[in-house]
Amino acid sequence: MSEGETLDDNQKAIIENVEKFGWSVMHVTSDNPEAPTFCYSIGFEHTLGQPEVLVYSLRRDLAGSMVNALFHQCKDDGLELTDGKAIGNLIEGYDCVARPIEDPRAWERHFGYAMWFHRYRDGKELRRAMQIVWPDPDSRAFPWEEDCSPGIRLGQIQLYPSGGPRV
Repeated sequence: MSEGETLDDNQKAIIENVEKFGWSVMHVTSDNPEAPTFCYSIGFEHTLGQPEVLVYSLRRDLAGSMVNALFHQCKDDGLELTDGKAIGNLIEGYDCVARPIEDPRAWERHFGYAMWFHRYRDGKELRRAMQIVWPDPDSRAFPWEEDCSPGIRLGQIQLYPSGGPRV
C-alpha cells in the first residue's frame, strides 16, 4: 500500500478480523440471479500457513460457518488442506472435499480482498487456494462423479482440475 493511501471499510474490517480471530470471511453476491454466490477466507495463509478457501452456492450463514469450522479444524486439529482431503463437520451429515484452485485467473476473479490482504500484510502474492466442494444431498455424489445432479454441478463452478482428486 502506498503512503497516504486510505483503507476502505472492508479493508479495515479484514485487518481487524485477522488480528482478532486469525481470519476473515468475505461473502460475494451478484446482481445476476443466475450467478452463484460464494464466500472465501482471508488470512488462512497468513495465520495458519494453509491455502485460502472458497465455498460456492450455500446460504451465507452456512458457508460462513463452514469457513469458520474449517479454520478451527486446521488450527486446533492439524488438518492439512490437500487435494481430495475429506473434511467432516462442515455440513451436518456430509463430508466435503478440498480441491486446489490452480489457475491464478480464478484467484483474481474470486479472491480480491484476500489478494489485497496478502500484498498489504505480507508483501506477497496469494500463492494457494482451495475450493471446498460439497456433495449432492440426494446422491451424495460430488460434481466430478456421474450421479451428481446438474443443479449441484452448476451451483459449484469448477475452479479445480478436471476429474476426481489426485490423492
